[in-house]
Amino acid sequence: MVKDNPTWAVVATVDEPPALVLAFVAWHLSIGASQVFIYCDKPDDPMQHMLAHLPQVTVVICDDAHWLRVGKSRPRRHQVRQVRNARDAYARFDADWLLHSDADEFLWPAAPVAQSLADMQGDAEAIVVPVAERVHVANDPEQSIFDGAFRRPYREPASRGRRLFGPDFDLTYRGLTGHSQGKAFVRNGRALNLSIHRPRPAKADLEVALARADVNALELLHFDGLTPLFWTFKLARMMHALAKRDGMPPSDHRRKQAGALAADPDDALSIYERLKRSDADLTEVLKAMNLWSAPPFDPSGAIARYFPDQTVDLAPQSVDAWLRRKKSHILSFLKL
Repeated sequence: MVKDNPTWAVVATVDEPPALVLAFVAWHLSIGASQVFIYCDKPDDPMQHMLAHLPQVTVVICDDAHWLRVGKSRPRRHQVRQVRNARDAYARFDADWLLHSDADEFLWPAAPVAQSLADMQGDAEAIVVPVAERVHVANDPEQSIFDGAFRRPYREPASRGRRLFGPDFDLTYRGLTGHSQGKAFVRNGRALNLSIHRPRPAKADLEVALARADVNALELLHFDGLTPLFWTFKLARMMHALAKRDGMPPSDHRRKQAGALAADPDDALSIYERLKRSDADLTEVLKAMNLWSAPPFDPSGAIARYFPDQTVDLAPQSVDAWLRRKKSHILSFLKL
């Protein structure tokens, strides 16, 4: 039965700067999430204390007991841990729909999310939300990790993209440094196995009934590479995991990004700027092709509402300082 005002929840597995996670939680509560599930990949994550006052938030500490509860010991690959946690949330959430997201992805609704879900439901078991990736705007001062605009995926053949955007297009997928698939809302109570981007049917001979959200209704804002150091860290983490045989095979464009970085780690900032900053000419091209999005996204009001007694520093330097404290073993892999 289709509901006029469906409820929805969001789940993420986190090992991130606290400011990012608090912004993620506050933002999604502010736009109507009835539940937020936060799985802390590190058992000593302070999130369990920082989120304790919010009854809408379920914090799960991913210690040995948790992994035994969901069936096996801790998976070595973080993608597998994300999927296991999403499936655990799907088995226990109470809302009508669940969105599996990363902590650097923020749902942007042009209208109330519940309205968009009600308008689109039909017989769909899952609704794919299209993604737009944050880019920095030339000459704009950046005071927050959330400053900038957003670039949508280029859907034409890669050969055309290369001619239009230049050789660095080969370091992207459809013009984005991250993914272009988007993420999916899944309906409660269906025989689905959640994955990173799309659910899969629980039985091999079945299919998932997918719908696609209109980009003008719902869009996923992806802050891939919050700062140059953060982007470098993510690639170094991938390379470190592969060296330890813990990583999933990378996508072709990620492999090329990692290769460019490994060839000259001192050039990381330059590579980041080439891939992540839009000058006036590129901005005009993207606007003309409807690949540019500039919603007035600002989670600071939501943060103040849900965390009035906490100081949440969204400055890029704060995120970099957290990385250097917490992830120095990964950064040192590239001698950064």
